Amino acid sequence: MHVGELLYRIAEHGVSLRCGRIKDRLHYTPAGALPPTLVVELKEHKHEIIQILRENEELRRTGVIQSKRQVFELAREYFGLDNQDGAA
Repeated sequence: MHVGELLYRIAEHGVSLRCGRIKDRLHYTPAGALPPTLVVELKEHKHEIIQILRENEELRRTGVIQSKRQVFELAREYFGLDNQDGAA
């Protein structure tokens, strides 16, 4: 699965992502909100997601994706996704 699509699916479950500022740890809340298939995908793309969280200026301060709006902005910025055509 493409990372942009993964971030979108995570947001659909109402999950917030955050990462450590120094250690490469990725956390999500609420715990248990993601189905096992998305947890596996999250682990597979962990380092890429952490890099996105750390590079994004707004997220640099908190390290947390807090809204679907942020997911869409990240997807457009990093993966060139355009929600006008309905693609996720």
